[in-house]
Amino acid sequence: MVNFDERIDRSGMNAVKWSKDVLEANFGERDMIPLWVADMDFHVDSHIQKAVQEMSEHGIYGYSGSNKHNMAFKRWVKDRFDYNIHLNWILNMPGVVPAINLAVQTFTKPGDAVLIQEPVYYPFRMAIENNGRQVVSNDLVRQESEYVIDFDDFERKVKDDKTKLFILCSPHNPVSRVWREDELRKMMDLCIKHNVLVLADEIHNDLVFKPNQHHILPRLEKSYEDNVVLFMAPSKTFNLAGLQMSHVVIPNEQLRLQFQEMQSRIAIGQPNPFAIVGTIAAYEHGEAWLEALLSYLKGNLEFVHDYVQKHVPKVKLINHQATYLLWMDFTELGISDKALQDYIYHEAKVALDGGSWFGKSGEGYMRMNLASPRAMIKEAMDNIYNTLHNNHLI
Repeated sequence: MVNFDERIDRSGMNAVKWSKDVLEANFGERDMIPLWVADMDFHVDSHIQKAVQEMSEHGIYGYSGSNKHNMAFKRWVKDRFDYNIHLNWILNMPGVVPAINLAVQTFTKPGDAVLIQEPVYYPFRMAIENNGRQVVSNDLVRQESEYVIDFDDFERKVKDDKTKLFILCSPHNPVSRVWREDELRKMMDLCIKHNVLVLADEIHNDLVFKPNQHHILPRLEKSYEDNVVLFMAPSKTFNLAGLQMSHVVIPNEQLRLQFQEMQSRIAIGQPNPFAIVGTIAAYEHGEAWLEALLSYLKGNLEFVHDYVQKHVPKVKLINHQATYLLWMDFTELGISDKALQDYIYHEAKVALDGGSWFGKSGEGYMRMNLASPRAMIKEAMDNIYNTLHNNHLI
């Protein structure tokens, strides 16, 4: 089993998260503790590593085609979420972000409005704006230690004739909400009522902490299958982002044919040989590794909770239900968002995603990646504490 406490040197391995040039470009500092990009500083499951090594040793990396990886994914979803995906519903893309971009191009026209729920994963906004569509946000509402949906505002925005798509983040990144069944039903029913197609990004669905339970959206109601496009991947679950594999699940045949036509226009979707074997190994043998990972991540979460309560009580943490991405509230410090970033980036030398990256409602917050050895998390928290203490902010 993987030793999650092991500190692995990722320098020189082309890791975006650790690249000094990338850190300087994004944060203005080269030497930082990088807890930002959403990949993990842990070795993958040994079965995945073995499968990739065997493919490497084969020595021929030609065009590859297979349905075995999609069959493994189909079995995983059935076993873990009790939802039966038909094999022909599954299309492949190099990642969820390019898949969402292609879906925006497929199902909307320039000038159409696309609804999101900020603060939310910022590539959603980029996928809309970069394709000449209009962003509309049903901002989530902070209630004590949890975010909730303003359903009156949601309905006002989906009933607007310009709104053609709703991009749902489930579980939500960065606020870590696992949406309840009643919340999902209400959103879905309103979208169907007002002819708004739902793009459901469920890439974090395996990273849910008990007693919370993830609901695959169309499993709730058979009729939902006609109005949803699902996006899932092994990348977050098994730390395989670099293999470039995602699953786009489209039960509605007409919508699926539309998406496939757009794929054919840009000739994208054929997986590479390493992605195929790595995905198969992950879904067929990775469950024990995943359970160990979730236990370790929970320990990291508890460590940070204890740390802020003891040392930086002005920093508030929300009720964390899913993902390895922790949403941290610094607003009680009483400083501007720019000042907060200056302290964290240039004095503490910790690279966190700025809350404002996720939308204006994220100002004064930051997102911390917990998927690193605990000693590294402690070092980052010590740096943050010392910076805030030395500047008389706590």
